[in-house]
Amino acid sequence: MASKDDNFNLKWRAYIEFRTILKIQPAQIFSEFQEILCVDCPSRSTVKRWVVRLRSGDADATDLSRSGRPVSATTSENIALIESIVMEDKCITVNQLGQSMEISSGAIHTILTTELGYRSICGKWVLHKLCENQRLARLNFSMKLLETYEDCGSRRLAELITGNETWVYYSTPYSIIRSDHGSHGIVLQLLCESGKAVTATFFTEQVLPNLIKNIEKYRPKSGTRGMQILIDNTSSHTTKLTENFLDVEGLELLHHPPYSTDLAPCDFWLFSKLKIYLHGKDFDTLQALGTGLYQYFKSIPEEEYRNVFTSGWKGCRLFCEYYIN
Repeated sequence: MASKDDNFNLKWRAYIEFRTILKIQPAQIFSEFQEILCVDCPSRSTVKRWVVRLRSGDADATDLSRSGRPVSATTSENIALIESIVMEDKCITVNQLGQSMEISSGAIHTILTTELGYRSICGKWVLHKLCENQRLARLNFSMKLLETYEDCGSRRLAELITGNETWVYYSTPYSIIRSDHGSHGIVLQLLCESGKAVTATFFTEQVLPNLIKNIEKYRPKSGTRGMQILIDNTSSHTTKLTENFLDVEGLELLHHPPYSTDLAPCDFWLFSKLKIYLHGKDFDTLQALGTGLYQYFKSIPEEEYRNVFTSGWKGCRLFCEYYIN
């Protein structure tokens, strides 16, 4: 008899199968899952893997996991022991748990996620080795930035808006360190409901309209005329829905090259500063959390925001010289 989890898996696999028949791309299917299921949706890699399998005829929606060798490591004793260890050290890794208990990392991960319902909320940036096409994309992007903002003048920088989203928690314990703003500071801070994913719909119906309203307050005469938006290449930022919205509003989207977090100020500067500030702090309500974030962003001197862009252009120049030479 199929379990509740099997029935759930069958449903989303059937959805992928129907969307694949209609020749919908994996990225669009994953975006739809985010909007429908929020945090319970399958991962992007899982969606892509099933689309590939379904296209090749290697599987169908009913191809659920088969019975095999019993998982002897998933015992009540091991589950209780792992839970006690994690409660003592919340920064312990899966590999460290596996080595201390002499259990495979896969079994440890299953116990943590399936049996205990834990998930990782803190990660570290990992350098990605760029392929030739990715390096060319990064070169073209850097050259465009240098050509447009070579002098880093305040007038030119005022035409650039950059932003991103990040998880922020009511309580942030001391742990491993791992919004939208311009060169003069924060333009928009928008809180999303807990557990709600930032989809293309949310981005175009909530984030961008509020951003445009705030830009028009800062620039009552020129409004969004000549403005450019620098955001990374997540699915909600690069869909046709987002591009069409920006095109109608007269905003130019600077297409961010893949695996280049050092070119997005939110990623390499603002969010890392924010996470350090939040360590050890507790907030009781969403309003208190939002107020705390706003006060912190306002406390950062305007000169620091401006210097981030100046140092970013220097990084672009160094990369161009290195790649061309």
